[in-house]
Amino acid sequence: MRVAEQFPDIEPPDNDLSGLSSADGALALAIYRTSVQRWFTLQQLIELHLSKQLRRLEPGMQAALVSGAAQLVFFDRLPAYAVVDESVRVARELVRPQAAGMVNAVLRKIDRMLKGSRKIDGWTPSPSCIPLPGGRALQLNQAVLPEATPLDKHLVVATSMPLRLVREWLQRWGEEETVALCLQSIENPPTTVVVESGFDRGANATLFSPHEREGLVIWSGSNEQLSDFLGGHADRRVQDAASVMAVTSTRGHQPKTILDYCAGKGTKTRQLAIEHPDADIFATDTHPGRRDELRAATQGLANVKVIEPGQAGDQQYDLVLLDVPCTNTGVLGRRPEARYRYTQQAMGELVKLQREIVELASQWVAAGGLLLYSTCSVEPPENRKQADRLVRRGGERLHEHQEMPKGSGGSYTDGSYHALVRL
Repeated sequence: MRVAEQFPDIEPPDNDLSGLSSADGALALAIYRTSVQRWFTLQQLIELHLSKQLRRLEPGMQAALVSGAAQLVFFDRLPAYAVVDESVRVARELVRPQAAGMVNAVLRKIDRMLKGSRKIDGWTPSPSCIPLPGGRALQLNQAVLPEATPLDKHLVVATSMPLRLVREWLQRWGEEETVALCLQSIENPPTTVVVESGFDRGANATLFSPHEREGLVIWSGSNEQLSDFLGGHADRRVQDAASVMAVTSTRGHQPKTILDYCAGKGTKTRQLAIEHPDADIFATDTHPGRRDELRAATQGLANVKVIEPGQAGDQQYDLVLLDVPCTNTGVLGRRPEARYRYTQQAMGELVKLQREIVELASQWVAAGGLLLYSTCSVEPPENRKQADRLVRRGGERLHEHQEMPKGSGGSYTDGSYHALVRL
């Protein structure tokens, strides 16, 4: 219901799973995630059986219909009768008794519409074909999506992407890359774990599978087992393959002092401590809650000190890492709610904020020192254009890389960008 109330300005989830078993909690999160990730697709299917737009219904009714439809379409192991019955119960208890009839009628019509559908390998734009994660698709016996021409409006509904972003991608990247980016946004990202050098893959091999990149594994065990596994070695951490690349670009340099200014929860801070064990590392974040998580994540690392944001300018540093706030367009599979927040205004505000952070932090880089700029976006205004400004002001671009999101399972990689500039 919170998502329906906030839409399209959906905040990252903070779901309360207390009282649920591990299995029930995982299912609840999966339903929530899929409902958010495929909102426009589900809205299209629901509105085929409504006399008004979904958004004109009260939030509780929207939530009951969308979550119920998500289970019917994308969770084929759940019995349809059980999904409908539970959705009706939710509507009756959380909305009003009279809401049960509408939820029952709409979801039963969607269930009938899905009869005779089949899963196929590969997807091509079609009004009777719904794309699924892993490159598969749900082939229906009737048209439920918009016509495949024009492509932009079809992708909006088929992959639940905002029209402005789809059109910008088509103009910037072309049809093939845009389709790939939209399909990647409906993938289910795996939990990727960085492991220590010399890691023995034979131990506990049933809990993970290899990633195609060296030093990474895909976790398949429970969250409780993951916690124990991460505690088995200080170098182990949950981090996507693309995220690893920014700090890795600083190998070969020997900074003595490092500032991680937008440290978040400390993943890259920990990586810096491993890459540069002899450096004094100072880390901070402007969000108090994240600073608390940062302290917890770096506890026990002797060369890391968590400071307040106002203390960052107390000295100069040989290396400053700026993993700046961004539109998250490289990680829409991992952060599905971010797609709906994408607007021209939001992009403009973020680019302005990024520029301000870069200009502030540039003053803290020692003469001849390094600034490492990083995002999880694929948008040039947030990426190369920001690095270009540093170069025009006399910086030397030592390294730059744009990673596009791609793959699934052991080949999955988020999108990211980083540039290493000597000032």
